[in-house]
Amino acid sequence: MKKLLLTSHGFSDEPVRQAFLKLLPKSAQDLTAAIITTASVEYKENNKYVVSTKKYFNELGFKKIEFVDIEFDDPNTLKNFNIIYINGGNTFYLLHYLKKSGADKILKEIADKTVLVGTSAGAVVLGSDIRIAAKFDDERNAIGLEDFSALNLTDIIIIPHYREELENDLKNFEKENNCKVTRLKDGQAVSIVGDKVEFIG
Repeated sequence: MKKLLLTSHGFSDEPVRQAFLKLLPKSAQDLTAAIITTASVEYKENNKYVVSTKKYFNELGFKKIEFVDIEFDDPNTLKNFNIIYINGGNTFYLLHYLKKSGADKILKEIADKTVLVGTSAGAVVLGSDIRIAAKFDDERNAIGLEDFSALNLTDIIIIPHYREELENDLKNFEKENNCKVTRLKDGQAVSIVGDKVEFIG
């Protein structure tokens, strides 16, 4: 059964951490976790959110935690993990390498037996497309991505790091694209288990 956690700001807040713990199929000591670092173009595994996530996983007692950069690493290694955390950063860069490496197909293949956590850009790519990033973050599309279709593991469209000053533009986006956008402030998340959706925070 599919288990997804879409977060705006990772595990920075207790309600999101508790939601994550509920998704674990067994004790953390019996589980393995991969952290996909690709979206942090400059810092990769030295990104401060990547570092803090690994620290949190260590505190939980995961038996194995590894960084995976699908720009360079074999995406097949993702099949070896129970938990996959997709870090935030550049949505366009992340989606480009998910597709180029074939990691997109692998994540879809293992989605029913792996807990997938996406934060910020990592959460956006789990949806049907990244048009929301193309609208609000297009200056970061330095890689020249033209196909905005994403992994389609959920039809929920999120805007991470929501601020009230975005509201008018968001309403216009919803109208233009005939869709509903879930606004996530930092510290909020959406938990998806099968067909059950729960808003956190």
